[in-house]
Amino acid sequence: MAVPIGIRAPGDDDSLRIANHAVVRWRAILAALSPIVGVHGVAALYRRTLFQARGAHAWLEVPPEADGMDLDHLRNQLARRSPDEAEAASAHAFLLFRDLLASLIGISLVERLLPPGSTPPPSGADAQDPSHD
Repeated sequence: MAVPIGIRAPGDDDSLRIANHAVVRWRAILAALSPIVGVHGVAALYRRTLFQARGAHAWLEVPPEADGMDLDHLRNQLARRSPDEAEAASAHAFLLFRDLLASLIGISLVERLLPPGSTPPPSGADAQDPSHD
């Protein structure tokens, strides 16, 4: 899906790539967890994650509850930022989600339920590794 014209500056292809990758990862998480906790349960965890991520990335908007996981909106938010900001916010959100889910069901179960590569390891070591794109 393309970002609407005017959303990003010319030459911001890296931000768009990061945004698209984040959406793919969130969709993988949704697919893995929705049979267990339901689409609305995953959406609630996603909104909570974005709310927490706003502490470090105030520009992140949390979709209203009725919007569930508005991944197109997230894509547009990330694509409008610099590549460094988009990558930092994305990596931070995935770590927060993993930690939130682990606090509810335990890290061992999180690692079994989530698809490989859907969230970075606890250290965030792959946040800067382009081989995980």
